[in-house]
Amino acid sequence: MALLTRAEVEDFLYHEAALLDDWKTMEWSGLFTEDGEYLVPPTDLPDADKNAALFIINDDHHRLVQRAKRLTRRTAHVEFPHSKVRHTIHNVRILEQDEAGVTVASNQVVYRAKRQNLDTFVCHTVHRLVRTPAGLRIKSKRVMLDIDGLRPHGMVSAIL
Repeated sequence: MALLTRAEVEDFLYHEAALLDDWKTMEWSGLFTEDGEYLVPPTDLPDADKNAALFIINDDHHRLVQRAKRLTRRTAHVEFPHSKVRHTIHNVRILEQDEAGVTVASNQVVYRAKRQNLDTFVCHTVHRLVRTPAGLRIKSKRVMLDIDGLRPHGMVSAIL
């Protein structure tokens, strides 16, 4: 099986970002494998074990699909109407690659504008992407916030 190029990986990450920017959260959840996970560790312990620390987000596949559904409903008051969100992806690096997939590191900045406030989330992200008959899928997405805390943001309501 041919190795993935950085350009192919970047195209996938840009596609994921576009889905999130357009609030196509159900399509975003479809990018994950059935055993996929979406993780946002505590800001002071970016390398924490998900089983030993309290994570900001620790979603298995079921929970990330439920998060995606919830964000499409009017009852998600903090995101209805939706914020204006933009994900920018930078410094994409392939860390390792084998026949099963690829581990990719990138930097990202997520801008969230709502009610005349602009929140900026500076992050570094590690994706584990795997090949499937349907194309690349996310087995794991770990977003480490490069901020001291959630203030002044207060929360993470949009998907990073």
